[in-house]
Amino acid sequence: MGDGDTDHYCWRRPEDMTPSRRAYKVDAENPGSEVAAETAEAMAAMAIVFRETNPRYSHFISPINEQIRPSFRSY
Repeated sequence: MGDGDTDHYCWRRPEDMTPSRRAYKVDAENPGSEVAAETAEAMAAMAIVFRETNPRYSHFISPINEQIRPSFRSY
């Protein structure tokens, strides 16, 4: 997860951005169940959308979603 203010301030490719870009994590010390739940929900929706047109990508996304789920249930 990143800082929306700094990420949206610059409309260049991430590779060309020079300002520092902070990243955050969700864990027991830094709870964020809403963000983790929204991320898992988006990944599940992507897996459904790509199931027929790109099954390989859909299968790639599904395990990642399963890894995120415990974060929003625990924190």
